[in-house]
Amino acid sequence: MRKTPFLLLAAFVICSMAAHPAFAASFTDVPETSPYHTYIEDLKALGVTDGITLGQYGPEQTLTRAQFAKFAASAFGLKDPGGTSAFSDTRGHWAETYIRAAAQAGIVEGTAAASFSPDQPVRREEAASMVWRYAKSRGLTVGPEVAFTDKPQAWALEAVHSVIGHRWFGPDVSQDAGVWSYRPRDTMTRQEMAAMLDLALKEMSAAVTADSAQKKATYVWNTGSFLQNQSEVLQYLKQYQINLIFLQVDVDVPTGQYADFIREAGRNGMDVHAMGGAPNWILPDNQAKMYKMIDWVKTYNAGVKPDARFKGIQLDIEPFTMPIWSQQSDALLGNWRDTISGFVQQTRADSPDLITGAALPSWLEQYNVPDGQGGRTTLSEWMIRQLDQTTLMAYRDTSEDIFSSIMTELDQAERNGKSVIIAVETNPSSEGPITFFTKGQAVMMQELDKLTSLLHKRSSFSGWAIHDYDSWIRLKK
Repeated sequence: MRKTPFLLLAAFVICSMAAHPAFAASFTDVPETSPYHTYIEDLKALGVTDGITLGQYGPEQTLTRAQFAKFAASAFGLKDPGGTSAFSDTRGHWAETYIRAAAQAGIVEGTAAASFSPDQPVRREEAASMVWRYAKSRGLTVGPEVAFTDKPQAWALEAVHSVIGHRWFGPDVSQDAGVWSYRPRDTMTRQEMAAMLDLALKEMSAAVTADSAQKKATYVWNTGSFLQNQSEVLQYLKQYQINLIFLQVDVDVPTGQYADFIREAGRNGMDVHAMGGAPNWILPDNQAKMYKMIDWVKTYNAGVKPDARFKGIQLDIEPFTMPIWSQQSDALLGNWRDTISGFVQQTRADSPDLITGAALPSWLEQYNVPDGQGGRTTLSEWMIRQLDQTTLMAYRDTSEDIFSSIMTELDQAERNGKSVIIAVETNPSSEGPITFFTKGQAVMMQELDKLTSLLHKRSSFSGWAIHDYDSWIRLKK
């Protein structure tokens, strides 16, 4: 889990649960119809701002460097180190202690060796850089590169990419045909700052309270070439904070290559689960292939040290892709359940620590099956009960569509104390808007961030997965 030492975030969680109408009269110049009302009221409730005068926030006034320092120091709980200020032009200034605290934390810098220019306006790219410095120090992920109509200066690029990637903005930022307008050299207003800071605080608050095991996963099918480019692969995955890899078992790859990779992946905070499957594995004549894979994993794990072992096995069989599915679905549903039962039983035998997982479509609630206890249940709930971890193939290309497609399964997982990973597709498809192949990496990461924000309070949501690595890295930026 990313550690955030300031207590304000805990207060933020509590205050955020309060209804905003309780604060409706805080600032007379910020009506409830303002798109910035919620952001400003959040900061008011937390004690980050009291406005410029009693009852007045000054939403459209230009933000000064001194005001920014007060915002940041108050929001992040920064302590004034005391002593003589390094900036001669802040001594005796109303914001001196806030500026000193923010400078000590490395969030703000001077405009010259001994000058801070406290009353100078803050440009939007400067504000983004100062907020991002703190967020990055708390472990938040650098945002993907995006296209701009008005490109920030080089020193501010990472910060503005990240502010956009994490969606820390109000209506002051816009997108048209995949190109973003941030207006980096414009001065920032107080209401625009409230939107960025409030949303950044919300995400850092979620990071503090989130399950430390939240997964960011990817699928790897081309194991041989993947392992031969170990350094490049790990560098790529690390920048997206991937911490789980579903790696297809290829018995032709030397076991030493698996061991080297899993050991190095572990040093980078990544677990590796063995993966295998084919649609016809549910047929009785082919189930032996599944058991052979399970035995290979167990034999491999027994022959290497703990830091080089697979942590689990992911089954990916998708029998609904077989031509005979539509004609024999009832019989194949029975075969599918038998396969899952056998997989779980065989994997756990003598290896109770191996995590059993499977990739499932997000529409199995339409099938009604025996629950094994004399009653009936949906196929999705039956599957979720059997497995330690379910990966839902929620192949849609917007967070809203993904969200709506998985709610039944999330409810079922919560009833059964299970976890669910939400997978998205990057391969080309002719089946409609189910892939990010044409939308690209930046849009995909934005939608995954939005999805995480929508789901982070759901106990069954344990993260997301990208299918698959080879297609993902070829997406347009």
